[in-house]
Amino acid sequence: MSKEIFDEKNIPTSNWFKFDKVGAKVSGEVVEIFDKPEKDGFPAQRCFTLKQEDGSLINVGLKKTSDYLMGRTNQVKPGDTLGLLFKAEIPSKDKKKHPAKSIEVYIIKNEKPAEEEEEIKL
Repeated sequence: MSKEIFDEKNIPTSNWFKFDKVGAKVSGEVVEIFDKPEKDGFPAQRCFTLKQEDGSLINVGLKKTSDYLMGRTNQVKPGDTLGLLFKAEIPSKDKKKHPAKSIEVYIIKNEKPAEEEEEIKL
């Protein structure tokens, strides 16, 4: 019996985290760090692929225009644990714009030396 691939139930859900409401949070081990260029009105982003406790991978993007977020995430490396929390909405001075999202960054550095990581993989 062949399976029909072009079925609505076979469309995967997005693996991009969305800060949709205050209190939304995401965390996991950093697997990859990459940049997305500005596109379709969205600003350039620094993106992180996080491995969650259940083994699933989720991507999260942070605007590169935020000095606060860039300064705090500059020190993140693969293997570190990264947590991001949507703390508050900050009203825009321009009534035509959406409120800004206040995101807090939490980091637990991977304490294992690089040589030890290599030994574990062998």
